Amino acid sequence: MTKLGIDLGGTAVKGALFGENNQVIKEFSAPTRKESREAIFGSLFCVADALIAADTALIGVSSAGNIDPERGICVYATDNLPGWTGADIKGTFEARYALPCRADNDAVCALKGELSLYPGVKDATMLTFGTGVGGASLVGGQIVRGKRFDAARWGHLVLEPNGLSCNCGKRGCAEQYLSATALSGQGRKCDPALADCRTIFARAAEGNGAAAEILERFGHYLNLLLDQIRTALAPEYLILGGGVAQSREQIRALLKKTDDVVFARLGNLAGAMGAVL
Repeated sequence: MTKLGIDLGGTAVKGALFGENNQVIKEFSAPTRKESREAIFGSLFCVADALIAADTALIGVSSAGNIDPERGICVYATDNLPGWTGADIKGTFEARYALPCRADNDAVCALKGELSLYPGVKDATMLTFGTGVGGASLVGGQIVRGKRFDAARWGHLVLEPNGLSCNCGKRGCAEQYLSATALSGQGRKCDPALADCRTIFARAAEGNGAAAEILERFGHYLNLLLDQIRTALAPEYLILGGGVAQSREQIRALLKKTDDVVFARLGNLAGAMGAVL
């Protein structure tokens, strides 16, 4: 029996087929087409069709946005996924593939995936830094959820009162300072050659002043966010994941406190793994 896990992000859809003991059999990814809800589903189906096997028994979908895990519906998504609010993920997948499907928030899935490597941990928070900033928290062994399933949406915690406008409708959200989108935008304003995150981190390591200044600002807001989470929840682990967090040593050097910070170990597969668990 195999299980199919798919992780929908604002930039790419990543998937994996898992076998016994959740070992990875194969992986596949595709860009997220965002022209419409139908285009987003098309991106998901592209990955699912490439991975599904004759013995696949279930499908788990990890999705950005506020997801009702019981109904498998996206109850709210920002413009990172245009038109995704109201999408019936579970129903649409079950109708297409005639297999049971469950869906949940991408940060929740990433947290579940990573925690499979930390058995026994009851208090932890996962942050994912990609197109946006995702967040999920485990407190006393339970995933924190609110009435809109977004109680731990740390990416939309306000770090800068009256700060930059966010597509969630607020101003000064963490996402506007810590996402790959935010970093790339800052780099582009300084120098067109600094228009992506990898280049910013690489140039900062080489001593480029503009890139180093961007990362210093990133570190300031990252420390603010981590301190807010520590104050609110005092987690045993703060797990940092997503594309931005791949520059581990540079990010660790920016942190004021490191003893409770760990970096995601499952990489791009964390969301897909969590989706099938």
